[in-house]
Amino acid sequence: MGKQGTHDRKLDAMKDYSQYGEQPIIHATLEAIGITKGHLVDLGAGDGYYLSNSRGLLEKGWTGDLYDGDPKGAKDVTKMWITEDSLFGKLKGHTAFLSIDLDGNDYHVLRYCLGSSHGNRIEPSLIVCEINPIFGRDEAKVMPYNADHVWKGDTYYGGSLAAFEKLGKEFGYIPMYLHHSLNLFLLRNDHAKAHPELIKPIEYKQKWNHARHNPALPWITLS
Repeated sequence: MGKQGTHDRKLDAMKDYSQYGEQPIIHATLEAIGITKGHLVDLGAGDGYYLSNSRGLLEKGWTGDLYDGDPKGAKDVTKMWITEDSLFGKLKGHTAFLSIDLDGNDYHVLRYCLGSSHGNRIEPSLIVCEINPIFGRDEAKVMPYNADHVWKGDTYYGGSLAAFEKLGKEFGYIPMYLHHSLNLFLLRNDHAKAHPELIKPIEYKQKWNHARHNPALPWITLS
């Protein structure tokens, strides 16, 4: 969404496939907590290369399950409309890294991935998820779950920073870093306690990157 091209970063000599330079931060964080290779899940992976949070790890020898509703023919991205139902049985318990960018049901899908009621939960060490930055810092807002939602290029998608912070806290994650007021890094509590130096102050700026949505569309306010 509003995505730019690749960047070179001193922290990571390899090609940076990510949107705004998230890749070297992801790699440095995983290395700091002692994970040099593992399994990842990328939900909303696109073609698996353009603006990817996972391609760099795959090139380092990680294994991964990549899903997208329109992978544009990519051979290593499974074509799948990502919903709670379609994810059933797809998640692997040893997943170390999770990236979510669905332009819609991000909050609800992340809750599904971390939840235990379906017996298919994962506990990744690091999560990167896109937030919707149109809300105030303390507004915990999410769009209602809609399995048929298609992003229309406007500001009706996902959930606010405060909503994802609440979700992370519920399932044992600390907000580690917010990149460009758009991509939130959630670090699992055990790693956060072992590596407090990784936790950075959250610098948030409310902004509108897309056309404003119809104000009649509903939002859920989390308590």
